[in-house]
Parts: sequence; structure tokens; C-alpha cells
Amino acid sequence: MLYGLYSSAQGIQAQSSRIDVIANNLANAGTSGFKRDLAIFQSNRPYDVENGSSSDAPGNQNALSGGVSTAQIATDFSPGPLTRTGSAYDVALAGHGFFQVSNGQQSYLTRNGQFTVSTNGDLVAQGSGMRVQSSTGQPIAIPTDAMRIEIGNDGMVTAIGNDGDRTQISRLAVVQPASESQLQKMGNSLYRAAGSVSPAGTELQVKQGYLEGSGVNSMNEMVQMIQASRAVEANVNMIKFQDDALDRLLQATAPH
Repeated sequence: MLYGLYSSAQGIQAQSSRIDVIANNLANAGTSGFKRDLAIFQSNRPYDVENGSSSDAPGNQNALSGGVSTAQIATDFSPGPLTRTGSAYDVALAGHGFFQVSNGQQSYLTRNGQFTVSTNGDLVAQGSGMRVQSSTGQPIAIPTDAMRIEIGNDGMVTAIGNDGDRTQISRLAVVQPASESQLQKMGNSLYRAAGSVSPAGTELQVKQGYLEGSGVNSMNEMVQMIQASRAVEANVNMIKFQDDALDRLLQATAPH
């Protein structure tokens, strides 16, 4: 009987974790370049309840955790939809890859290409103020006399002066980690790579005047939120039912 209580409790804990993940996804439905998370569950029941035996089951059934638990929080790195903004400093990536930004001490990866020019003339990420890195790992300085900035599909940043002269400044650092599973979310659409990164392939294109939307589908997330909430409610009801059944059993076996 207690085993059923443990299973239901595990179910509540797992679904509560899923609800937290979904809530964070919904909160970032409008965040440029955000990638949705998914709660991955694993079974915690090596014991064959129906047959009462298992080669690796513990000797004491009460030692079984039962049910499921959250194995990991995984990120879906599928590219999001591109929205045209027309801003010269809004840049999106069509394909798999990341921009590289730095706070001067640590480099991070991001899909959020909402950039601007700082007071000292460096190209920086809006919000965090981190400097956008070039393919050589240096900040990108925008000339003060530039009338227009163009960013090519290959990430080359070109300044156009009053007389129409074109000056190539530097190329945006667009990189790809050895495995996206090695990336750790740091908040503000920033990621830290556990391993090395390398230049992205030529199939990846840089799109000036566009922003990548969030990878969250609000409707789907709301449906999953309702499913998870009902699963929590079902497990709570199961705990109440098992508690009542246990109470009746104890009353029936109590000496009179």
C-alpha cells in the first residue's frame, strides 16, 4: 500500500517539475531567439509489481522509489521563425549556429541577434550590453562617420560612408558547438559551451533586418500545462484514495 503512495508522490513531483518548465517557456514566448525546454522523465521502478520479482529489485519493497522522476531538462534547439524588422542592427541566423558575445572575461553563445551600438562605438547585444565578437575574437567597432551598415549573408559587416565608399569592418563570429547538448543555459538567451566551438558551415546564412522569434508555441504549451496540471490532480486524488483505503484496513484489523 505504501508503495502506491510513493508512486503517486513521485508523479506529483515529476509533473510539478514539468509545470515549472512549461511556465518558463510561456514567460519567454516573446523573447527573441529563446529555445523551449522539455522535462524528460525516467522510470524509477526496477521491480516487477505484477509478478513480484526482478533480478535487480531491492530486498525491501519499501525501498523502491517507484513511479517516474525528472531525468533532465533538455532544450529544443530547432530554429525559430524569422520576423522582418528592417533594423540594420537586427540580425537573425537561418540554420543551426550561434552568435558569439563577450563580457570581457567570458564568451557566450546566443541566437538573439538584437544588437545596437554602445556609447563607445562597439556593436553590443541589447539588454546584456555584451560586445558582439568578430570571427577573430575581437569587438566590432562601428565607425562614427558611417551613414549605413550592411551585414552580408556571410556575416561580413560593411560600413558605407557619405560618398558611398564601402569599408569592410569585420565578420561576425558565427559558430557551432561540437554538440548542442553540451550547451548550458545562462539566462537572457545566453549559452555557455562546455566544449570547443568551431565556425559554422557555409549553409548557415546571416539575415540582416530580421529577428528570430521564440521557439515556443504558446497554444501547445498551454495544452501541455493543462495536461500536467490534471496529472498532478489525478495523483493527489490517488494519494487520498490510498490513504482512505489504508485507514479502513487499519480499522478493520485493529483489535476490538
